[in-house]
Amino acid sequence: MLKISALALSAIILSGALANPLRRDSYSLDAQGVPVSIRNAATALEWGVDSNQINIVGESIGLTAPEWYIPQTGEYPTSYFITIVNDMAATITGGELILNALNLQIYQPNQVFVITCDFCGTDVSPGNVLGEGCVISPYNVSDACISIGPSAGFALLNSGCSTVRTNEVYTIIT
Repeated sequence: MLKISALALSAIILSGALANPLRRDSYSLDAQGVPVSIRNAATALEWGVDSNQINIVGESIGLTAPEWYIPQTGEYPTSYFITIVNDMAATITGGELILNALNLQIYQPNQVFVITCDFCGTDVSPGNVLGEGCVISPYNVSDACISIGPSAGFALLNSGCSTVRTNEVYTIIT
């Protein structure tokens, strides 16, 4: 009888362990209003703006000072606007990211992003990592991520990411 009870207990514990797959912890980013660089190590590119000041493109890391702001929107789950000076916001249009005026009067889901990171720091002093292993996704689209590259000058894209690729993982630095 003891053998059957031990076997039943083992089966219950094992089935519970197998029923819940391991989850990766993620953290909410808080840049505290300071400008950041959004970098991708796999391509050695960071978010930038083309010469027309319209398209968001990949540019070589370190060409500009941190210029992006990532304020929280106040929506649940935690989401963000990604803005640059003059209240211009990253906006998904036709699969590409462009700059468009930030509209706080009317909810614009194509200007709202979810940022999940494997690690989030709290020191906003210049040069510190605020987010590591970050994936940036449109707020209202499942299985989509913002990808960069393959080289400087290419527009950032909203692409499918049921499996996250290296050009869709960012480090956010002050």
